[in-house]
Amino acid sequence: MAKYKSIAFDLDDTLLDTSGLLVPRAAQRACEKMIEAGVRCTLQECLDMRQSLASDYSHTEIFTQIANHYGTNQPGRAIHDALHEFYNPEVPEQLPLLPKALENLEKLSANYNLFLVTMGSYESQVRKIKALKIEKHFKKIYILNGFIGEKKDIAFRDIVRIASHYPHELLSIGNRLSSEIRDGKRVGADTCYFAYGEHVGEKPLYPEDHPDFTIYNHEELIPKCGL
Repeated sequence: MAKYKSIAFDLDDTLLDTSGLLVPRAAQRACEKMIEAGVRCTLQECLDMRQSLASDYSHTEIFTQIANHYGTNQPGRAIHDALHEFYNPEVPEQLPLLPKALENLEKLSANYNLFLVTMGSYESQVRKIKALKIEKHFKKIYILNGFIGEKKDIAFRDIVRIASHYPHELLSIGNRLSSEIRDGKRVGADTCYFAYGEHVGEKPLYPEDHPDFTIYNHEELIPKCGL
C-alpha cells in the first residue's frame, strides 16, 4: 500500500525557476521604486543587500531592512511600492517548468491526489500557473496571501479534509523551510525540501523546520521519497 495519498507542491522555485526567470527583473523594479521613494542608496547597493538577505528573510523584512539601513523620509511608501513590484512581476505568456517537473506531475497524478499550494499576489500566481499550463494536473489549487497572515497549514488541513485521509498520508514539497516544511510538519504531514533557488541556505529555526527528505532536482523526487 502506498505511504501517501496526496502530494502538495509549492510553485515558485519548486516547479518554476522563479529565482532565475522572474526575480532579477522584479528585484530591479522593486529597488527602483525604493529609490523613487527616497531611499538613499544606489540601485546596485539595494540589489546587493536584497540578495544578501534573501535566504533568511521574507521580502517584507528585507525591504524594511533596506529602508531602515539607508534611510528615507517615506519608509511606508518605499516598502509598499517595493513589495508591490516584487510580487507582481512581468510574467510572459509561456514559461517552462523546471527539468523533469512535467514528467513527475504526469506520473504522480495517475497515483496520487495532487494539489498546488502557493503564496503571493493572486493575479501574479494565476498568470504563472497559466503560463506553465499545469492546471489540469491538480485536484485543487490554493493561492494564499501572506500579507494578511495566511500560512500553508490552512491549505494542508483542507487537503486532508477533502481527500479524506490522515495528515501523515500527505507529502508537502517545497523550497522553504519556513513554509512548506514547517507548516507541513505542524499539521502532521511528511515533508520534502526542494533545495533550489535564492532561498537555499535558509536556516532552520524550529524543530518542524527539518524535512523528512531533501532533494536538489526533480530527478530525485520519486526515488528519494518512495513515490
